[in-house]
Amino acid sequence: MTHNPNLLKPPEHVSGLTTLNKSLFEKTVTLPCLVIKDVKISSVLPHVKKFLLKLDNFKPVRNISENEAHIYLNPDLVTRWSDLSADTPLLTESNLQMQTCTLTYDNFSLESVFRAVLPPQIEGTSSFTKVGHIVHVNLREHLLPYKDLIGQVLYEKVPNCRTVVNKVAIIDNTYRNFNMEVLQGDNDMLTSVKENKCVFEFDFSKVYWNSRLCTEHERIVTMVASGDVVFDVFAGVGPFAVPLAKKKCRVFANDLNPESFKWLNHNLKKNKVASGCCDSYNKDGKDFIMNEVRNLLPGFLNTKKVYILMNLPALAVDFLGCFVGLFDDSELVQEFDAPVVVVYCFAKGENCEQIAKDLLFEKVGWDISDKIIDLFRVRTVSSLKEMMRIRFKLDREILVKSGNQKRKQAPESGDLTAKKCCVF
Repeated sequence: MTHNPNLLKPPEHVSGLTTLNKSLFEKTVTLPCLVIKDVKISSVLPHVKKFLLKLDNFKPVRNISENEAHIYLNPDLVTRWSDLSADTPLLTESNLQMQTCTLTYDNFSLESVFRAVLPPQIEGTSSFTKVGHIVHVNLREHLLPYKDLIGQVLYEKVPNCRTVVNKVAIIDNTYRNFNMEVLQGDNDMLTSVKENKCVFEFDFSKVYWNSRLCTEHERIVTMVASGDVVFDVFAGVGPFAVPLAKKKCRVFANDLNPESFKWLNHNLKKNKVASGCCDSYNKDGKDFIMNEVRNLLPGFLNTKKVYILMNLPALAVDFLGCFVGLFDDSELVQEFDAPVVVVYCFAKGENCEQIAKDLLFEKVGWDISDKIIDLFRVRTVSSLKEMMRIRFKLDREILVKSGNQKRKQAPESGDLTAKKCCVF
């Protein structure tokens, strides 16, 4: 048998389909097969397991009769008897035969279907995310002619999917939600997600959620210790606030979006967060910093470890000026353990770490390299665009007004909320 790299791929004639026709995916192939008679399958399988043909909805081991079984092997790994392990017991070269099988649409993976259907000069679909029962895609313009097929394939091949939606515009409003169209399935945007041993429920059409940030949420929740104090400036529906409050941190969580605020409170109750562990606010980020953070922070200095989370990468750095000169000298004790700011931003360019630093320095007003704890690349958003996390110490030099200190004026709330946000 000659190796054919296209043998297990969908047939070439499905290229360019815009409407799914499953019958066109049928393909007759000739596969290597171990035909065993009067031999127990259990005595053979351990020796050939790594060679089994693994396709969706395909059984590589089939009982033909009481005394006969067929074991289908991967043609990319086995083309001749010598490709098998030399110590395969109870079998000889005569047991390896070629068998004809018909592959169908159900045997091909989601990825292989998309690679086969979309013309070679067109990129594959943008990666999808799953939010509960909802599969979310962000189709670029050149993929829109294929959106119906893409929606149907995702609906059928992503486990437990009931709705496929496509984002039809960038996130261009204050509340970070976006317009979407249902490509396939139910128009049901109320969904539930499990993360960090918590359950989050929300209306996906009215709030922001990104399942790709699950690992980052977990990193921060792990980093903060029980009993620490957390100001979550852009809390959303609570991916940081809820698990942190649940581990007995003292959390002050804020979000401007009334829907996010509603679902944040819902999720606190849903996860049985103890009373007094989390206070929630529905304010602009600047107002939250200039009031709640300003009023509450002095009481925790030198008594608690304090973190200020700013997870709004398209805009968060623009709020850093609010911390500069937030207090008069007499309002803070002379010596204190500096709170830690955890701020996210987008870095567009080749040197993402330096770009992130430059953004930080610009918004604070001077080079604060000596205050940076670390920089971390959270994830790649697109070519030359990274989501970055910066941790730095919010020390006295930043917090206290000083006539000879190089300060940046805190921005107006309207200047911040009117800007466009981008999906991350």
